[in-house]
Amino acid sequence: MPGASLANPFVAGLIAFPNTLVGNGINAVFPNWVSPFNQQWNANIQRTVFKNFLIEASYIGSRGEHIWTNIQQNAANPQFFSLGSQLNALVPNPFFGIIQTGSLSTATVRQNQLLTPYPQYTGVSQIRASVGDSVYHAFTLRVDKRMSHGLQFQAAYTFGKLIDDVQERFSGRSSFIDPYNLRLSRSTSDLDRSQYFVTNFIYELPFGYGKHWGTKGFAGKVLGNWQVSGITTVETGQPVVITGPNNTQLPGISAYALRLRNPNLPSGQQTIDRWFDTTAFASAPLYSLGTDSRTEPNLRNPGLLNVDLGLSRSQPITESVRLQFRAEMFNATNKVNFSAPSASVTASNFGQITAAGGGRTVQLALRLTY
Repeated sequence: MPGASLANPFVAGLIAFPNTLVGNGINAVFPNWVSPFNQQWNANIQRTVFKNFLIEASYIGSRGEHIWTNIQQNAANPQFFSLGSQLNALVPNPFFGIIQTGSLSTATVRQNQLLTPYPQYTGVSQIRASVGDSVYHAFTLRVDKRMSHGLQFQAAYTFGKLIDDVQERFSGRSSFIDPYNLRLSRSTSDLDRSQYFVTNFIYELPFGYGKHWGTKGFAGKVLGNWQVSGITTVETGQPVVITGPNNTQLPGISAYALRLRNPNLPSGQQTIDRWFDTTAFASAPLYSLGTDSRTEPNLRNPGLLNVDLGLSRSQPITESVRLQFRAEMFNATNKVNFSAPSASVTASNFGQITAAGGGRTVQLALRLTY
């Protein structure tokens, strides 16, 4: 286009949607394509204690703006809920004879289709619309121990909260319901984990030449140079995402379920067959957006506990040749980590957990370096 540049490729403005592909759904890129913007800030205090220990306490904050997500630009405004049953009434199709194929080629169409901004299309999806917003606050505590007496370890704990108004682009766990009002979908992020603890260690066993318990001869060669390592992760579950049928009768507009009361069960009553009170939710009625939030901030999926362990030995054979043996166990405690419960209000197993993560895995390896 004459006069266009990388800084301003739309010098002539946005060209109207083409007259091709009418009667279909299309994807479109709008000129207000803004790169996401993130602000970060933090404050921390560090102190070394007992010579080899470093303790750090931190506050971490961030703000995300212009977060990319796909958004439906051909949505009928919720103000038309007042039309009630008229939304589905058949009316003369102004595109009859012009659109030759598809649902918009018939003599009559439903009234709700003609209430969309671009009624000649069944949908107009804006790719990477820069409309999302997020905020994160967290407290972290970290302890590091430098290698001494054969032991090195790190431990970190995070307590935080992530809030946003659009789903993470690739997670697919939740969605916003009204592109005209994203505040209706502002909630705890579907990726939020309120508490997270991870620790790792390396310990050189005190046997063999040069160690606390030196062993001579063949025994020293067998017992020396062994090393144990491990990683332990403990985290709370992500928020439950309740879904229900869409009864809005408006193209491009969806709905959440009705939340009738607190769905959390009393202490001791939660089981994998009844993870939450399913009677606390109901399907949204016709011509409404529902009353639930995008995610359940106080109702969580099962948490995670995982312990990985390793045992290794590096044996020098010659000055330049070394043989290493490794035995590794993933989920060494064989802990059952349950998946998310069924969260559709119309599902027969609503509120039940029917899947879990894999069990213990063991692998052995030999590595020759020269």
